[in-house]
Parts: sequence; structure tokens; C-alpha cells
Amino acid sequence: MRYAVLTLFVAASASAQWIGYPTAGLPRTKDGKPNLTAKAPRTSDGKPDLSGIWHPQTTTLKEVRTFLGPDFNIIEVPGMGIETISKYGITLFPGDDPAGIQLMTPAALAIFGRRFHPDGSKADEELPSTYCLPLTIPLVTNLSEVSKIIQTPSLIIMLLELNNGYRQIYTDGRPLPKDPSPSWMGYSSAKWDGDTLVVETIGFNDQGWLDVLGHPQSESMHLTERYTRRDLGHMDVEYTFNDPKMYRRPFTVKITQELQPDTDILEYVCGENEKDRPHMGLQ
Repeated sequence: MRYAVLTLFVAASASAQWIGYPTAGLPRTKDGKPNLTAKAPRTSDGKPDLSGIWHPQTTTLKEVRTFLGPDFNIIEVPGMGIETISKYGITLFPGDDPAGIQLMTPAALAIFGRRFHPDGSKADEELPSTYCLPLTIPLVTNLSEVSKIIQTPSLIIMLLELNNGYRQIYTDGRPLPKDPSPSWMGYSSAKWDGDTLVVETIGFNDQGWLDVLGHPQSESMHLTERYTRRDLGHMDVEYTFNDPKMYRRPFTVKITQELQPDTDILEYVCGENEKDRPHMGLQ
């Protein structure tokens, strides 16, 4: 299957702040650059410290064309070229079946068919960010924007640059809610398995897109994430999706996040000076 130009509508963010200001406490090489292969930091209680500004390992256009075809062009959005995002932001299935047809249930295939047209024609459903709505996990952390983790003993906050979103991941031992109200980011409780943080999340709504191609989720989805900071500059993240309404079996995706030192997260206000929707004929 060959794919035409992939269009992703995301509003522009504000000007950068504190670019180049040295991040305190980072080990550095003799030339003053952060030593990204140094040992991962730990908190005062001995747990791995996941704090920092993170961005997904990016993918080249050449690699994307290996699974979307040689005619695939670029993502049409200012400041968000293919080489500033992860291939998993495009599709969670960057292999022989990038559309994930074999794994989806009939219900999922019907939704996917409304969201993605391989020939590049206008889809019947637009990415939620087109309407300044949130992007869900993991898509929100697989595009050009960074995320910021703030770790405390009982709670981890994940600030999402895209659309000024956030997640709360509780590490105080609380169980997941029994009857959660559906939400974009779900409800997360986590525990440590050695040096790996294991996060369980439920309570998603059925509006989120798991990637830009439009793979769907249902309110029954149970997401398990495993975060392992293998050194100062690299964090391995494993996502296991269990959503029997949408997928025939659970599946796992592994992504590497890279530390972004000496910078900070930016303010992102989708509705401010927004210019896309009038050009798209949207109200």
C-alpha cells in the first residue's frame, strides 16, 4: 500500500524560554556539554529519577518510506517535519502492515476508515487537535513537542507541551477507580518494579487517536506503560495496549525518549491566533 501526503493540523506555540540556560545538576563533559551516557540519577529514597524534559527519538523520511511507500511525502504543518517526530506518532505499526488492518476488529476498522484515506483525500473525521481538543497517550508524546516529568515520592506529573496538557500518575499505592468518568488522559496509578516504573491507566474516552493515521481506542482500553531510564539521556518506554473492543489481541510498542537538556517546556495555546480552521472550511 502506498500513501500520499499526510496532513497534521496543529496550532503554533509561543516563543521559546530559557533556551541554552544550563540545567542544574547534570554531569558534563570537559567541553561543558551534558554527558548523556552518564548514570541515570536517583531520588533521595533511591528510586530512579525520571524528571526532565523529554522528546521521542526521531525518524528520518527515508525510514518512514520503508513502511509507507516511496511516494510518501512529508507532514504538512509548519515546524513539524517528519524528522522532528517519532515514526510511532504516524502509526503504531511501522512494519509490513502500517495500517494495522490484521489486528483491528470490525468496529475499529469502521472508525479507522472514517479517519484515514490512503490516497490523501480529506477524511470524514479530523484529528482532535484540529479543534483544539487534546491528543491522547501516546500520540501526545510522539510528535514534535516535548514533555516534562516532575517526580515526587507519591505523585509524578507529566506536563505535555502540546495544548498545555498534563497527566497525574499516582505512586502512593492507590487502586485504579472502579467506575471512572471517561477522559482524554485516563486515570493512572503506578508502582516500581525494580528500576522500572509500571503505570496502569484506565478510564479513557473513545475519542482519542493513538496515532496520526487514526487508530482508535475505546472506553475499555487498559494501557500499561513501563518507564526505564537506562542512563542520563535515554529512557525506554514500553506501551502495552489491551482494548478487546478495538483490537483482536493486546499489542506492545517500544519507544525511546531522549533527554532535552538546557531548555524548558513552552506555553502552547491552541485557540490563540489560530488560523487553520477558516482555511479548512471549519467553524
